Amino acid sequence: MAAPTRFEWLYSGKAFFAGMLAFYMALFLQLPNPYWSFATVYIVSHPLSGATRSKGVYRAIGTAIGAAVALLLVSALAESPMLLVFALGTWMGVSLYLSLGNNTPSAYAFLLASYTAPLIAIPAILAPGSIFDIAVARTEEILLGIVCASVVSTVLFPSRVSPLFHARVASLLKDAGDWTGQRLRHLDRSAPPPLRLRLLNDVLALDALITHLSYDSTRDGQAEEARQIRMRMTLLLPQVASLSDALVALDGRADTRDGGLQDVLDATIAWMHEGTTASITTGDVLRTRCGALRLTTAMTTPGAHALHRHATERLTDVIDLWRDVLLLHTAFTEHRPQPTPLIYRAHTLDHRARHDDLRARLLAAASPAMAVIATGWLWLLTDWPGGAGGVVLVAIATAFFAASDDPAPQVRRFLVWQAISVVTAGTYLFLVLPRITTFMGVVAAMAPFFLVLGAFTGRPSMTTGIVLVTSQTVSAIALQNNAAVGFEDFANSATGMMLGLGFALAWTLVTRPLGGDSAAHRLGLANARDLAVLAQPASAPKQVARATRVLDRTMQWLPRIALATGESLVRMDAVRDMRLCLALLDLQRIARGAATDIDDVLARSRAWLLDCVARRTRIDPPDALLTLIDAAAMHRGDGDGQLATLLIAYRFALSEPVSPLRISPALP
Repeated sequence: MAAPTRFEWLYSGKAFFAGMLAFYMALFLQLPNPYWSFATVYIVSHPLSGATRSKGVYRAIGTAIGAAVALLLVSALAESPMLLVFALGTWMGVSLYLSLGNNTPSAYAFLLASYTAPLIAIPAILAPGSIFDIAVARTEEILLGIVCASVVSTVLFPSRVSPLFHARVASLLKDAGDWTGQRLRHLDRSAPPPLRLRLLNDVLALDALITHLSYDSTRDGQAEEARQIRMRMTLLLPQVASLSDALVALDGRADTRDGGLQDVLDATIAWMHEGTTASITTGDVLRTRCGALRLTTAMTTPGAHALHRHATERLTDVIDLWRDVLLLHTAFTEHRPQPTPLIYRAHTLDHRARHDDLRARLLAAASPAMAVIATGWLWLLTDWPGGAGGVVLVAIATAFFAASDDPAPQVRRFLVWQAISVVTAGTYLFLVLPRITTFMGVVAAMAPFFLVLGAFTGRPSMTTGIVLVTSQTVSAIALQNNAAVGFEDFANSATGMMLGLGFALAWTLVTRPLGGDSAAHRLGLANARDLAVLAQPASAPKQVARATRVLDRTMQWLPRIALATGESLVRMDAVRDMRLCLALLDLQRIARGAATDIDDVLARSRAWLLDCVARRTRIDPPDALLTLIDAAAMHRGDGDGQLATLLIAYRFALSEPVSPLRISPALP
């Protein structure tokens, strides 16, 4: 493991300073539990200033909502503890359900509200008269921590999102250029799979940065430019794959490269290899050359002419997408609105249309809710004072990882992190802090542990663990009253928390056993259902919204496919689904009502996709469908070149091409 960088040490120092500032102010204001302010700083802090502010805002909202719900429920149901626990679990399920259906930063508010209510209400069940004081104090302490974290992150050496986004896009363009060159120059399947996987990871990595840009942009419109870059880089994958298929099909023809297609292709690959330094003007020149090719190329057979036109149009799409990304990136980095219209032949995708798996969301929300109800009732039946902390940690652990396809491994790691926190807190409470009598002594004692640990927070593989260790250690120390803490009380509380996490792990293994393979399979079948709907007549806005959901779902599907091991997933190709989606959308837009044979193509396509759904796996498209598409493409090779091109694009997206176009096997 590499040593922390200067930037990581700087972030750790800022977080520790903000934590100590919050702790000092909480002591000065005589808040009941100053450690909550200290812990909150480490929960909301992030190496990027914009991320700290966005997390802080939504944590404040979530805390306020959760505290209000706790106050309301305890006040109304104080005489019925069992019913109160049931109401808290129900609230938790509803709030989590709303959080899981929201892919914006506001989802964090619902997540916080889901477990803040039991966090405040559970300890108050034994003393309901104190609920108002607990709710107000907890809210004040958390808000103080949020303010300190946000102010320190913004004022002291702020780290903005924009430069990091610029660097990520530069890396993305480099990987995309390398992958495109491999895919288009080596048509014998020699493009290494890790290269495409790295490209997909680069695209997905942009999401987290885009989420926080609204809180850290230097002008209006930057976040939208970033979303457009992400969308176009997503669409680049199916377009390059479709172009590669066309080139394979043309391979071996004596006249394939005579029209200048190879020259334009080589120039395009070289241009893409320039990354962010590539000239937009060069893209305009390449686009013009492609337009000239479409006008001057004459093939010997109608099918070959349509095939050549298809290759040229796909190359134009790749050029347009890359040019748009360069234009958007230039506007983004120069802090000015993008000056010219984007030219990729776009269906204007409906960004409001998102994939939402209602059944999976309901299960993910219900499992934590039932866990809290079960442990809460068990705690009340045993009448064990130390059990309250266990119920609270059940709420936190199950809610925190509810969005995961397979949360059990993460809950298991939480159990390990909690054990580390308990040992660390016990060391501080009984060996270190009793010897300290000044605030600066506390600062000096805390600094080594929190500074070293905080320096690794920005590393994705360690972020969650470090945030939990630091926040849980502070919570367990209870700095405001360490002199009065007895070992028996501490051990009782720690035992309750560890038992609670053990129950959370067992509960998660029982109620969430399916894992990532099941999620990937479910997303693949959902794509097949939506593609079947795209193959039937509908209004253009509805088709665009449906296509947007397919593309959004596919981007959620890709990382799951990469980790999947089930045999049923082998025949599911996420990039091919993106190609089918775009091809069907184009075909519906151009060919709606054009001819009976096109209607037959769409009807047979829908029947095949519904058959896939019924069998719960992907099956090869029937030969009758492929033959029908080939015949329709040849029939229109001269008279309606655009429609023939769209049919060929759809044909390639379906499977390896065969006669009557007499084309070679294509890349999948």
